[in-house]
Order: sequence, then structure tokens, then C-alpha cells
Amino acid sequence: MRFCVFSSDPLYKYHQKGEIKPRYWNPEEIFDEVCVFSFCDQDIEPAKVQALVGRARLRIVPLGYPSPWRLWGQRRRAVEVLRDWQPDLVRVHNPWHAGFVGVGAARQLGIPVLLSLHTHYVARRRWERRWLLEALRLFEHYSIRRADCVLCVSEYLTAYAHQLGARQVEVIYNRVYAEQFAVKRRPMPVRPVILSVGRLDPPKDQACLIRAIGDLDVELLLVGDGVNRRDLEQLASRLGLADRVHFAGAVPHEGIQAYYARADIFAMATHYEGFCIPVLEAMAAGLPVVVGQTAPLPEILGDTGLTVPHDPECFNRAFAQLIADPGTALELGRLARSRAEKLDGKEMERREAALYQKLISRRSAVLLGTLFAR
Repeated sequence: MRFCVFSSDPLYKYHQKGEIKPRYWNPEEIFDEVCVFSFCDQDIEPAKVQALVGRARLRIVPLGYPSPWRLWGQRRRAVEVLRDWQPDLVRVHNPWHAGFVGVGAARQLGIPVLLSLHTHYVARRRWERRWLLEALRLFEHYSIRRADCVLCVSEYLTAYAHQLGARQVEVIYNRVYAEQFAVKRRPMPVRPVILSVGRLDPPKDQACLIRAIGDLDVELLLVGDGVNRRDLEQLASRLGLADRVHFAGAVPHEGIQAYYARADIFAMATHYEGFCIPVLEAMAAGLPVVVGQTAPLPEILGDTGLTVPHDPECFNRAFAQLIADPGTALELGRLARSRAEKLDGKEMERREAALYQKLISRRSAVLLGTLFAR
């Protein structure tokens, strides 16, 4: 079988960020060939990102960087490739440029198309007030209502998908394989390590966590990189915390488990999310987790951690509570690990493969019915 993907980011960015995850675009190895449409002028060599498609043959088709005056030409190019390649299914990774090109091309040729939704764009607009985000509403309306199925990475996103007229909505969490993060937890040390993983961009608000540790005898380890790093380093210095706030930079996916293993508490203070893979990774590592009330973090965490208002003082009190009661911290970590095992990547991979097969079979049934109707 053949599968086509319209990626929101060029594949070289996946490689640079260390986000090459096994079988990401070939769950349970159900496809023999995978073609990825990439929005850049020249992308990476397929061999360097082969793991994304497992054992399937990988083809990468650069469409050029997205811009308003390029979109129609990119769509025509996508139609040409799809018509020639005849995939069984198309997946599109965002409702903006990829949605306009990928969903439009697939619908034109009668190929079933799945649109995956990773962000709640209304919540993003509340935080990022930019005219471009407002203009992109048109693409969201166009793509979401035309896809055969919208795959949401959290229950939180389903209301938004329905609001924009999605025909069919399915929820499958992002894949985190619990076995990768299995670790024997140590007792809480004298100076615990609080870990946060994520891009160092303003919406992630690591500044909240830096301010939260001020009077606590802890270390804060920030994994990730981004435009906010210098500002965060300066903040730590101004607060006299430079020796206790550590910046690890970006870490490849295959090595990230070592950072969870050395931590004692995990924290996430973010203004908006569609899912939040690091929270589930921390749960799989058996860490007690403290998150803000930003949806869908409480949905992922369930009742296995601490949910607090988005405020440094509230995070500070939660950290102090866990440090003062290490028994509760260990129990929350155990409960988190148990929940992560129920949400294991193997189960999500199975469900994703089953959804793909269902969409492909539905098309086959329609084609067969059309044939007999003649």
C-alpha cells in the first residue's frame, strides 16, 4: 500500500530537532511506500529520516516554501504527483498551507484524506494576537470541513473540529512508548531536580518556573532551545539563580529518557497546547508532575499529578508540597506511570493503523459499489 503525507515542517527540521521517531508515518508497518510532501525548496536525504517510515520505501517531494502566490502552483504539483503515484491514503499535518494544498489535491482526485489537528487555534489566537493568524482562519474552515476525517491528538481539540464542520472526528494521542522511559525511581534527594522539556519560546513560559523556584533548595533543568533562551538566562541571573537553572539545549528523541531519569519532579507551565508530549513522557518515567490548568494538560495527567493555576507562587507551593512529602511524590509518580502504560504508544499505533485501514477500506467499498452500479 502507498501513503502520502503533507508535512507541516520540512523534514530537515525534524532531523535538526532530533524528532526522528520510529514508524511515525507508518504505524505497524502497514505501508510499503510513503511519499512525504515537504514545504521547502530542497529537503534532506531520505536515508537520514528513514526511521520515520520504518521499512517502507521513502520518497520526499519538495514543494517550495509556502507563500500566498505559490499555493496554487504547489497544489497543481501535488495533484500531478498524486495522480501519477496513486496512494491509498493522504494525511495532512495542519489546516493551513498543507491543508489547502494537500486536502484540496486529494479531494480533487477522490483519494481519502485525513487531516491531523495538533493545535487549538482559537486558544493560540488568544495568546498570539497577530493579523496573519486571523487571516489563516479561512484555511482552517476550508481544510477541516473537506477532510474525510479529522484526527485530534486530544479530546480537548474535538469541539474546535466540530465547530468548523468536521465530517468525522477521531481522537488518538501522540505516541509515547512507556518502555523507553522505564526507570527505577530514586528517593527524593536533598536538592531535587525539577525538569521541564519544551521549546524555549514565549508561549511555553519557562519564566514562570524560574520565578517559582526562588526560595526552594532545588535545581531547575530546562531541556529545549528557542528564541527565548537568552531572555531566560538573563532572568535567572537577575534573580540570583544562574547557578541553579541549567539549560541543556535541544536533545535528540533517542536520548531524552536520560534527562527524565535524572529528574525528581516534572513541571510544565504553558499558555496553550494541543497535546504536550513531554507531560506523557514524564508520566512514563514515573515522575510526579506539576502542570498549569491549561487544557489539555489536566486531560493527559488525569488524577495522577498536581494541577495548579498559571502563577509562579502556585507552582512554588506545589513543588514545596512534593519536597516536604516524598512519599506522596513517589505515589504520584507510580500512578502517573500506570496511566502512561494505559496510554502507551503501542496502543496508539495500533489505533492509528486501524483508522488508516478503515478509511482505505471505505474508499475500496465505494469504488466497488460504483463498478457494480455500471
